[in-house]
Amino acid sequence: MHDSFFNHIASTTQDAMSVHTFNTALIEASSHAIFLLDEKGDLLFYNKQASAFVCTEVQDQFSFFQLVEYGLDHQKYFTEALKGEVVRFTTILKTKFGKSTRVMLSYVPILIEGQLQAVYAICKKKSEEQLNVMTLQTQLNMEQKLANIGSWYYDVLENESYWSRQMYVIFGMEETSDFIPSYDEVLTFVHPGDRQRVNQTIKRAIEKGDSYSIKYRLVQPSGHSRIVFEQADPVIDEKNQVVQLLGVVFDVTEIHQIKKQLKQVERQFSMVYNSLDVGIWSADVRTNKVTFCSDGVANIYEEAAMKFIQSRSLWKECVHPDDLEKVEAEQVKLMGGEPICHYYRIVTKKGITKWLKDQVIPVLDDSGKVIRLDGIVEDVTEQKRYTDEIEYLANYDYLTNLPNRRKFERDLTNAIARVKKNHSFIAVFYLGLDRFKYLNDTLGHDIGDLMLQKLAHRLEKTVQGKGSLSRVGGDEFAIFFESLDRLEECTQIAKSLFEQVEREVEIDEFHLHTTTSMGITIYPHDGKDAKTLLKNASLALYRAKELGKNDWQLYSPHMDSRTYKSFHLEKGLRNAIEQNEFFLHYQPKINTQTRELDSFEALIRWDHPEWGFVSPGEFIPLAEESNLIVKIGDWVLERVCQQLQEWKQLGLTVVPMSVNLSSKRLLKPNFVEFVMELLERYDIDSSLIELEITENSIIHHEEQVKKMMTVLKKQGVTFALDDFGTGFSSLSHLQKLDFDVLKIDKTFIQSVVENEKHQTITKSLLYLARGLNMKVIAEGVETRAQLSFLEENDCPFIQGYIFSKPVCIEQAIIYLKAKYLEPVV
Repeated sequence: MHDSFFNHIASTTQDAMSVHTFNTALIEASSHAIFLLDEKGDLLFYNKQASAFVCTEVQDQFSFFQLVEYGLDHQKYFTEALKGEVVRFTTILKTKFGKSTRVMLSYVPILIEGQLQAVYAICKKKSEEQLNVMTLQTQLNMEQKLANIGSWYYDVLENESYWSRQMYVIFGMEETSDFIPSYDEVLTFVHPGDRQRVNQTIKRAIEKGDSYSIKYRLVQPSGHSRIVFEQADPVIDEKNQVVQLLGVVFDVTEIHQIKKQLKQVERQFSMVYNSLDVGIWSADVRTNKVTFCSDGVANIYEEAAMKFIQSRSLWKECVHPDDLEKVEAEQVKLMGGEPICHYYRIVTKKGITKWLKDQVIPVLDDSGKVIRLDGIVEDVTEQKRYTDEIEYLANYDYLTNLPNRRKFERDLTNAIARVKKNHSFIAVFYLGLDRFKYLNDTLGHDIGDLMLQKLAHRLEKTVQGKGSLSRVGGDEFAIFFESLDRLEECTQIAKSLFEQVEREVEIDEFHLHTTTSMGITIYPHDGKDAKTLLKNASLALYRAKELGKNDWQLYSPHMDSRTYKSFHLEKGLRNAIEQNEFFLHYQPKINTQTRELDSFEALIRWDHPEWGFVSPGEFIPLAEESNLIVKIGDWVLERVCQQLQEWKQLGLTVVPMSVNLSSKRLLKPNFVEFVMELLERYDIDSSLIELEITENSIIHHEEQVKKMMTVLKKQGVTFALDDFGTGFSSLSHLQKLDFDVLKIDKTFIQSVVENEKHQTITKSLLYLARGLNMKVIAEGVETRAQLSFLEENDCPFIQGYIFSKPVCIEQAIIYLKAKYLEPVV
């Protein structure tokens, strides 16, 4: 007769644990940073995603408002949350590394019986991370206490009751052997509001011989009220009369409170879930039914949540047909007990295609069989679009939509691997338009861009199905053809390419003509890898230009395309450092919002005794080819450290200085030791040194560069990725190498006002940098219009002539003292 009583206890505890475990698993899988705050804004706990903002070493009281950049605004919103309101707004937080990141912040109050207990701060970032509610789980566990059970029997004929020891505890009395309460005395413990109902229930049991179960309030002698659950069975004699009642009393006060609080917590969790942009769901595998579905699911799928609850198969019906096979393969892994996280498309009933990020955690029984699935689904359509744009930018030329140099080299490498098997040939053609600079200077870059597009289209049609075409430079194209049988085919191909370029090009009222020079290399005679073949083809191209243009040259190992001046410049480079012919200029980088001087970039200059001031564009390539770039780079870095020391000794407030690094210097084994020795010798804080690396310098040496960066970053040195977006960029480098700064190349900035493509690319790069928590600097800003565009699109830092050209030491000191710069145009 007591089975239903204990089943009631087990059911209550199991429900609490099941909901608690479910809530914990879902928040654990979320990609958002979550903080739990007290009413003062002090941090109670935070999840794994929030650790990017809080140092793990923090032991003392820590206020959440230390993380925000605009404390007054946060105090205003936080005050509203303390009143019980859910508040959402966009703001900027500082990470534990001192960087700023924009987030969508939600304050969600936690109310228990109408009283504020704490406040959730939920931070959503572009970049997808997971919720961690283990602390809340501990809190819920502490709220669950073991219930007390007392036994008793009542002698109906004698009107006497006998209690176990635990009954005295429940009724708040001291145990005594001479206390034998009568029926009326027991009723005095029952709360007046429940006394009549209890009396009627017991009287009915005595009169009819029925068992009973009842919950009521009792009042202890101390005045404290308790909630109890009582169950009793009658003892009947041979005359069919009830002579005794045997029963138990279970103090369910704590359980009653837990159930009440649990409902409040469930409502609170529901508020949290529905404050998120993601969809949260749970499904019972045994019944194949969805048991929970947040508002976010309905918003993403554009279907009422009830439809998903009624039919779990609706999820599968929405999957894009082309992705169905991939999704089903993931489901096989999931039903094998493996958590999954995958991306696929759905098609809503309105015909809209969306990209989803779907994370599912299986729950297993003791035998390892999946019994429940808990999932989080997120609409990542916008992020996918930006990722696709950046990936396209990394592999294709923005103007002609042709593959860029990086993709060309990769495709050529794959082609070499193919032809190795059948011992055939590959011909590489390197084309450079003749007098194209003159056309750009006379008719403008817009006409030049249109001409490049038209010529690219012609060349693409010519080689379609036969070879692979790429734009590898401003007016330079590269093509390779596989499996050529004889050299004569190269002549025929070259003739066809010449004809396409020489045909008249009509642009508006202009009828334009141009020619091309061409260099050709043959695999495997002129190179065994893509980089060598392309380099030798470019040498043959320049040889063709030297010999009068509008012609082609087959590569020869004896070719030398350097001019007389280049020869003497290279010769002079070897003595330039010893003769003190090098010096540095400094170009400031400015905060766009405050106009404050943020840092300098150190730029090398050469005062040649014969040629005068030589452009870095002339001598840096020569230094790279002759390996003198290593020695020159070391001189620049040491001179920067020396200059910073001199400014400190003058009492000036110094700012960080960036230095360009050659790939050849990066790969030298002693580079890290060299940098650290300089910093120690000149007593320079490592945070004042920023090393700029072009992506082209790390393409083939990524692992070596990564090791070097890891060591120096631990010492405080920062790294910038220079010239990003010029057609050689890859997202993989941003994922694998931890750069601090992203520099947008001036190629995009100089025409960003009038060129919509450049606007889109620049916005995408700014979005990417913000998503990766990287500092971003736009280079080559020269006009007010360019500055306004960058300000409107939240570009935080710029570098360019609009504020200052590279300046000498004396002018740099003036900037340091002034601290702020205003536009000069």
